[in-house]
Amino acid sequence: MSNWGDLKNNPRLKNIYDTRLEILRLTRKFFWSQDFKEVETPIALRHVGQEPYLNPMSLQFKDPFKNNYKFFLRTSPEYGLKKLLASGYEKIFEIGKCFRNGESFGGVHNPEFTMIEWYRSPGTYWDFMQDTEELFKYIGRELKIESLNFQGLKIDYSQVWDKMSVKELWQKYLNVNLDEYLEVDSIKELTLALGLQVDDGDRYEDLFYKIFLNKIENNLGIERPIFVYDYPAQMCSLSKLCENNRRYAQRAELYVGGLEIANGFGELTDSVMQKDNLQLDQNLRIKLNQEICPIDDDFINALESGIKPTGGIALGMDRMVLLFTGAHNLNEVIFQSAADQINL
Repeated sequence: MSNWGDLKNNPRLKNIYDTRLEILRLTRKFFWSQDFKEVETPIALRHVGQEPYLNPMSLQFKDPFKNNYKFFLRTSPEYGLKKLLASGYEKIFEIGKCFRNGESFGGVHNPEFTMIEWYRSPGTYWDFMQDTEELFKYIGRELKIESLNFQGLKIDYSQVWDKMSVKELWQKYLNVNLDEYLEVDSIKELTLALGLQVDDGDRYEDLFYKIFLNKIENNLGIERPIFVYDYPAQMCSLSKLCENNRRYAQRAELYVGGLEIANGFGELTDSVMQKDNLQLDQNLRIKLNQEICPIDDDFINALESGIKPTGGIALGMDRMVLLFTGAHNLNEVIFQSAADQINL
């Protein structure tokens, strides 16, 4: 029998789960207090995102006449929420289940997970960075939790959080100017110079993350949380470009204890540029032998109809619970996780 099977006799897991429920309640209360509307968008979709390295789960629906229709479980609620922005909503959030195939069962991953995503329109990525910091501090005050805990680290989130551009991080930890490594050939040379393996077919993003994950990520958010912002533009198909340097894009990620917690954008609202970016992503999915679904024309049409300058972010609720409870892994914060159900 799994740990969750006898919850009444496992006070530690019971406390973690009770804390999870309270965090969900407090998160809603925080956004309601700031006049955000809580919305619902579909979980089963005919069209999902084109991100080359995310794998949606497919399923079939039948109508009463036994016709089959292929759908996908959403990897995030992003497209649905942006369609609502195009309908005139300005401050919205959704808490719900998302699904990604090919994820490990346990640790800091699970194929089924809970995400909160919110948008400010008008808004910027600086706005959602501030929202996130205030959300964590509000929850911490209400729960009377002084520090975030991850793998033995105690992270002080009560201070003002750090913010550093990706370019600044590469200068700090690698002593290189990222401007000089924004092409495949140059970053390949740097990858080899750092003693990391380069494989046939490695693309820019593959090489970027080999360096980032091995040389930088473990240093991030050790003393206090940090937002990392302004990523190379070729890695950010849903982000608008930075005004001061169009080789970078307005993407920001939150790291706590070396763990990525949230990912957001100064949203790309140009429908022509967005469709071109999605087509490039789809072409890469084809090269990678990933499952293909058509580009969501309703999403493109929503952008065409007009959206104000917008900032939006997706935050993993399970990982947030992990940090506030000091749980060992996600299997302890997700009731009957995939690993738990199949006794891994």
